[in-house]
Amino acid sequence: MFRVIIITPEKRAFDGKARFVEFKTVEGAMGTLQNRAPLMAAMAISELEITDENGKKQLFAIHGGISEFSNNTFTIITDSAERPDEIDVDRVKNALEHARVELETIESEIRKKEVERKIKHALVRLKISQKD
Repeated sequence: MFRVIIITPEKRAFDGKARFVEFKTVEGAMGTLQNRAPLMAAMAISELEITDENGKKQLFAIHGGISEFSNNTFTIITDSAERPDEIDVDRVKNALEHARVELETIESEIRKKEVERKIKHALVRLKISQKD
């Protein structure tokens, strides 16, 4: 077992023991067990799955951030980490539709990237909300 901590600006979204964590960095998908070599990585907007000490799977929608694994502690610092039951599906669908419409009219590359990130985050949130 190893400790997993997920921290957002609003809360500590998770703090517990895990057998395995599956996650995605900007470099690609990864998984970790206890006693792994130290790791520091930039997290992608993606789902994160923790297999806790009881073998139960716990899902989160992660909005990027950074992660570190050392001394059998896996720490993730992110802007947002939501469990499936915390997601307001109707609100996400509305935001997704609004962002898709906005994307069609944007000329600024910077704004376009921001809206694309919003769309990606909304899609991850919808995906894990369907797994609950």
